[in-house]
Amino acid sequence: MFRLRFQGVRLQLHWNKIIQKILEFLILSRLLNGDSLFKAQPYLRQEKQILLDKSSGRRIIYFTFRTLHFLDWFAPIDLALARSFPGKYEVFYIDFSTTLHRIGKGFEYLHFRQQVEERLLRLNISPLHHFSHEELAEYTSFPDADVHVTCESIRQETFSVPERIYLPHYALPKAIDIGLPGNIRFNHVFLPTRPPYTYKQLEQNFQEEIKVHSVGYPKLQAVSSPVSCFPDSDQPVVLYAPSLEISLLFDALDRGLLGIFNKMSHYNFVIKLHPSLASRRHYVTAFMCQELKGVEHIHFDELSGIQNLAEESSLLITDFGSVGGEYRLGYGKRVIFLKTPAEYEGGADLQFRDDFADGVCKVEDLENVIESVMKKGALSDSEFHNMRQQVLSFSEASDYEAARIVDEICSAS
Repeated sequence: MFRLRFQGVRLQLHWNKIIQKILEFLILSRLLNGDSLFKAQPYLRQEKQILLDKSSGRRIIYFTFRTLHFLDWFAPIDLALARSFPGKYEVFYIDFSTTLHRIGKGFEYLHFRQQVEERLLRLNISPLHHFSHEELAEYTSFPDADVHVTCESIRQETFSVPERIYLPHYALPKAIDIGLPGNIRFNHVFLPTRPPYTYKQLEQNFQEEIKVHSVGYPKLQAVSSPVSCFPDSDQPVVLYAPSLEISLLFDALDRGLLGIFNKMSHYNFVIKLHPSLASRRHYVTAFMCQELKGVEHIHFDELSGIQNLAEESSLLITDFGSVGGEYRLGYGKRVIFLKTPAEYEGGADLQFRDDFADGVCKVEDLENVIESVMKKGALSDSEFHNMRQQVLSFSEASDYEAARIVDEICSAS
């Protein structure tokens, strides 16, 4: 029934999207005479040009991305570079988001750009450092990079940069992530975790041209702006953060997940979907919000990162992927894993589950497991410390270790 209702909502939202695209085309062609949406306002463009001119003599770093949440992985390294080597580096955040079909080059990109600037401000980064790859030609003498950092494959990115760093956007590889990605150009990788919680390929000999740096997981040091979803309530908060596998999400819904949350009104629940699921491409956020309309103890959050939601919460529920490990490793709080089909087994993420999960259950048993795990409270200091030592490749201030390695790479080039 959930799937049937979803298809109805999806068709309606898809039709609304078509109407929006038609209106967007008419506005661009008639009112703006085809002028680019990426053209910065004169004052903003002047401020950015001043920043570019001041970067002369500094080492330049590009961080390229297409999706909003990737900012959380690199911003801690940027800030650590500024503190450890003041005045030595200039970092530019260059988005290729217009290459994503769900964002494109129209008004959806303007909304995305606003979200990027809000996210950078939350992370204590000036939005002046952010550029679309399509606006670079507007500026004179845009500086070439000494180091390029990315979390993902961007086919349209063609910068000529001698040193390229792959920064994994997860702490724990999944079963399909046997080795490092082959569709990203890099000669350095910042490794978050140690065996058996890392790529299986790294347990063997690896290519000599790739240098592996054990820096831990810098995202755990991302600036946190705690979000209070239930400011007037003293009830415990439970996060539900499933993976991006939409079939598993609908399987959980079919098995009564929302009914369980609805019934357990003595808890508050925050549903935090994977950013790809929360996008308009799937329409699933609008559908689930409609299903929960009027339910006060269940809240949707689309923009915040896990680090922003961790302080208010006491427990996380997930299925597979890295988020369970990130939550437990970062904040010393309990995690429940929902059982998944056999094809998801075999990765570092579920090895972590087998070694550290506070509960593993079917959806039907979730109510009892939540109650029993909640009674345990947070991890003890010794449990927390031992887990981090066992799992992370570098368990101290990983943002500063990553910054130190970036400086080492620049100094050697």
